[in-house]
Amino acid sequence: MPVRSTLLAAICFFGAANAPGISHAAEDLSLREEAAFRAAAAQVSPSVVAIETVGGLDTLGELLVGTGPTGGLVVSDDGYIISSTFNFAHKPASIIVSLNDGRRAPAKLVARDEVRKLVLLKIDAQKLPVAQTAPESDIAVGIWSIALGRAFEPEKPNVSVGIISAVNRIWGKAIQTDAKISPANYGGPLVDIRGRVLGVLVPLSPNEKEDQSGVEWYDSGIGFAVPMAHIERILPRLKKGEDLKTGLIGVSFRGKNVYADPPIIARARANSPAYLAGLRKGDRIRAVEGKPVDLQVQVMEAIQSRYAGDKLRVSIARGPDGKETFDRELPLVDHLDPYKRPFLGLLAERSSPAANEGKVVVRYVYEDSPAALKGIKVGDVVQAINGAAIKDRDALRLAVAESEAGKPLKLELQRAGEKVQVELEAAPQPETVPAKLPQAAGEPAAGDDGAEPKGVSVKFAEHKNECKLYVPETYSEKHPHGLVLLLHPEGGFQDAELAALVKQWMPHCRRDGLMLLVPSAAGEEGKWAAADLEFIGKVIDRVAEGYAVDPGRVVAHGVEEGSLVALRTAAQFPERIRAAAVVNSPSLAAPIEEDPAHSIAYYVATVSDFQAKTRIVAGIELLRKQFLPVTVRELPPQANYLDAEQLSELVRWIDTLDRI
Repeated sequence: MPVRSTLLAAICFFGAANAPGISHAAEDLSLREEAAFRAAAAQVSPSVVAIETVGGLDTLGELLVGTGPTGGLVVSDDGYIISSTFNFAHKPASIIVSLNDGRRAPAKLVARDEVRKLVLLKIDAQKLPVAQTAPESDIAVGIWSIALGRAFEPEKPNVSVGIISAVNRIWGKAIQTDAKISPANYGGPLVDIRGRVLGVLVPLSPNEKEDQSGVEWYDSGIGFAVPMAHIERILPRLKKGEDLKTGLIGVSFRGKNVYADPPIIARARANSPAYLAGLRKGDRIRAVEGKPVDLQVQVMEAIQSRYAGDKLRVSIARGPDGKETFDRELPLVDHLDPYKRPFLGLLAERSSPAANEGKVVVRYVYEDSPAALKGIKVGDVVQAINGAAIKDRDALRLAVAESEAGKPLKLELQRAGEKVQVELEAAPQPETVPAKLPQAAGEPAAGDDGAEPKGVSVKFAEHKNECKLYVPETYSEKHPHGLVLLLHPEGGFQDAELAALVKQWMPHCRRDGLMLLVPSAAGEEGKWAAADLEFIGKVIDRVAEGYAVDPGRVVAHGVEEGSLVALRTAAQFPERIRAAAVVNSPSLAAPIEEDPAHSIAYYVATVSDFQAKTRIVAGIELLRKQFLPVTVRELPPQANYLDAEQLSELVRWIDTLDRI
C-alpha cells in the first residue's frame, strides 16, 4: 500500500508542537490523509507520557523488557495514568513519569487489572490534559487506527498507522489493529482519525495470562488495545486501589472444540459458585444475561470479560429433553479452594438383605472418628440427614459429600426400635487403614484357597491388547464385586509371575468380593502407550456389563511403569475409578480434582531405597495440599511387590473406599 508506506515514513518525523497545516495539500488525497494523521496524533499527544522503571524484569528471551521506557496515558487531570502491566511484572522499585511539557515526576502504582493487563499509576500533579474518548459505537472494523507511544524520545511521540482489523478479540476484551505494536508503545493510546482514544495498547494472548504473554506478536501486524470506554468504567475501582482479577464460576464443558461444542457442563467443581448454585454435570447453559448462547466460546467470553466480584446470570436447561429450566446468578470468584471431602467414620453394609432394601446399616465405626465420638454403633440404621430422609447408602454418601469437613451434620438413627438424634462435625478423610474389618454381611465367605478362579478373556477386534478377568468361584451377581485392575510393569507379567500374583490375590477376592482384571499393553515388548487407555476404559465397561461391579470399589493398581498407567487411568476415567494403588511408581501424576459425587483415594507403596523416592515424596505432598487422602507404605529394600501382610492391608484399604 504505497500511500500508507509514505505516510508511515513521514509520520516518523512527526513533531506534535509543529504539525503543519493541511490547507496547502487539500487537493492531494495522500497529503490530506497525512495531515489528518498528524492532527490526530497532535490532539492526543499532550496526554501521552513516557514511563521509566527501575527494578523491573530484565529480559524475556533476547528481548529487553521492564527496564526500558514505556508509554502511558493520562486518564484524569489529577494525576492518574493508565499503562500496560508489561513493565511492572516484578514491581519496580522506582517509577518516573515524563510529561509532555518536560516535567518529570515519581509515580506510585495504585492498582492492577490482571484480566486486561493494565496498571493505574498516580503522580502528584493537577490540571493534566485528558484526551477525548471515542464512543464504543464508533469503533468498527476498517476505520483508521493510530498507535502512539513515547518511549524513544520523550519530547516526541512515536507513531504507527493501521486499521481496526477486528473487535471483541481475546474473549471480548480487546480491539485488534494491524498498526505496529511493540513494547515501545505498550501503555500508549490507540486513537482514531479524529484524535479520539479508542483504547490502550497492551500485549494479550487468547490462552496465556502472564504479563509477558502476547509480546511474541511484537510488530507482527496483530496488536491489541483495551477499549477506552471500558477503562473509564473500571477507573473508579482502580482508583480505590482494587486489583481486578479473573472471575471463575468453576465449570468445565463436554467436548474440546469451544467454537463448535454446546455449553454442556461436564463438571461443576465442588464448592465453586456453580456447584453451590446447584449447577451439575449434564446441565446446559442456554443463556447468559438473557442472551441465548449455543457455543462454549460464548459463555467463556461472557466470563472472561468480567472480573472476580462481578455476577453472571445464567439460564439452565436440565434433563434429557431440557424441559426443566431455571435461572441462577453466579458470583465470580478469583480462586477456587480445594475440596475437603467430609468423613463421618462409617462403613455401611453393602449387600445384606437390609441393605438390598435400601436401609443404611452401619457395618463398622472408625475408632476416634466423629461417629465413634458421638456413640454411633454397629447395627444402627441411618434414616435421615439434616432432616432429609435417606433412601440408601449412596444417597447418604452424596449428602455427606455435599457438606464440608468441619461443618455440623444431624443424623437420625434407628437403634433397637428407637429413634436416636446425633449431631456431629465431619472430619477430613483418614489416611490410615483399620487393622481389622468385619466381613461385609451378605458377602460370600472365603472358599477353598486351592480352587482355581474363573479366568475370562476380554478382547476387542479393534485393539491388539489382551486382557484376562479373574472371577472368584464364589462370585454371585447378587453381591456386586469390587474390581482391581492389575497393570503390569514394562515388559509385562511372565506367566509364572502372573499365576503367582493371581494366587496371592484370590483368597482376598473370595473373602472381600473382588474381581481381578489384568489388561496387557498392545505395544511390542510390553510397553504401555497412551492408546492403551482407550482399551482399558472399554474393558471396564465390558466387565460392568457382564458382571455385578460395585462402582465404589474400582481400583487401578499398577506395578512400576504400570503405576503410571494406573494414575492416568484414574485421571481419564474419574467416574469409573475410585482409587489408584501404586507400587514402586517412578512418579506420581498431578492431583485429580475431587468431585463430591466421585471420590478418589491414593495408596502409594515404595521401597525404602527407591531412587525416585524424592519425586514420590514431592508428589505425595502435592496430593495432600489438595486434601486428597493418600496412604503411604514403605516396603523393604529391593522389594518388587507387596508381601502377604502388605497385600492384606491393601485389600482392607479397598474395603474402605466406600466409607462415609
